[in-house]
Amino acid sequence: MDMIILASLLIFTLLIFSGVPIALGFLGATVFVAVTKDYDPDFLLPAGFAAFNSVTLLTLPFFIAVGYLVTAGSVASRLINLADAVFGRVRGGLGIVAIVVSCVFGAISGAAASSVIAIGTTMIPQMEKQGYPRGYSAALISSAAVLATMIPPSLAMIMFAFVTGQSVAACFLATVGPAIVLATLFSRLNVVMVRRMPGVISPKPMSFKGIAHDLRDRTKPAIGAIMLPVVILGGIYGGIMTPTEAAAVAVFYVIFLSLVVYRDMSLRQMVIALRASVASTGTMIVMTFFAALLGRLYTMEQVPNQVSDMLLSLSSDPLVLLLLINLLLIITGMVMDELSAILLVTPLLFPVVLQLGVHPIQFAAIIGTNLGMGMMTPPMAGIMYVGARVGRVTIDKMIGTSMILILFGSIPVILLVTFWPPLSLALPQLLGVVR
Repeated sequence: MDMIILASLLIFTLLIFSGVPIALGFLGATVFVAVTKDYDPDFLLPAGFAAFNSVTLLTLPFFIAVGYLVTAGSVASRLINLADAVFGRVRGGLGIVAIVVSCVFGAISGAAASSVIAIGTTMIPQMEKQGYPRGYSAALISSAAVLATMIPPSLAMIMFAFVTGQSVAACFLATVGPAIVLATLFSRLNVVMVRRMPGVISPKPMSFKGIAHDLRDRTKPAIGAIMLPVVILGGIYGGIMTPTEAAAVAVFYVIFLSLVVYRDMSLRQMVIALRASVASTGTMIVMTFFAALLGRLYTMEQVPNQVSDMLLSLSSDPLVLLLLINLLLIITGMVMDELSAILLVTPLLFPVVLQLGVHPIQFAAIIGTNLGMGMMTPPMAGIMYVGARVGRVTIDKMIGTSMILILFGSIPVILLVTFWPPLSLALPQLLGVVR
């Protein structure tokens, strides 16, 4: 590979590790390549603006706004209460509740950080009262937040569809199967680990009639929240709305639900949430612009082809190459957020996996599961630091639980997604969005 290209990747890495915003990391690498290779800025800038000529990209700001608005209201707490009525009757049930609600929350916002904040602030104190160690609760909720990035609508899958030109609906469905398997493994691991916690209080037994009454009482306040993912996903897969239209409808639905129906969010809170979502969207847009410029330079320098040739020269065995790609994705997920990582590595690896015979939608699932694991993997573990801040615990009290969930939950799912295509392709094929 060209030494200038390698130097640009080194510059990008050094800038990220020095604490510079990721958007400026893309800018630094872009300026270096453009200057050293003598590219005309008049040629580059249109490429950045052309990247925004995408309806797919327009979906992201709306779902980001949904995440902030939901966090400001009581949607999360209502979902937790309902899930507790269903899953909280067994020892370790609160842990299962956290995992299930993370899945449901993913069907609303699609963002891991929002999931940790919304669920953690409510559930960690509740779990502590039931005898769960605070570090364990924070680690479980942080790890389960990865599910929010896999259940549609997923911000990561929207960005993948934008970069690769794939169907957003198909990319959404690619990670549903892996998410269900991962949630099942996490729930089972939670039950096993709780057995070794003598301080955890077992729920009081209730009659079937009592359980039915409790479920009824908790369902009614949560109906509006439950309908939100139904509106989003039903609208998309029912052919009623495009993903962008569904995202816009979801914003107005959450505002109406919180302001008029639940009345648990003031106008001031709504403005603060929308202002925060605009700031996040602005950061994403700037990052996407500079990433598009760098991507154009790498394309002109045939970097994807060089990466493909380099990987194929290491081994002719597709299994070995897929394992190497998984390792690269995990490492990338450890040092970058998922959207930035997709912008950087997808254009480089996409030609390689196509040569290996991997379906583009299967690769979407591979990207989603690997980057999700990277977010919870030390030493960087970005989502764990959010969980530690929400749970007011130190990282060292979370590491043990997180590593168990990674070793016996995330890694098996990554291997299944990589080497068993039906896990990611069966549902998109069943619904006719993939042939």
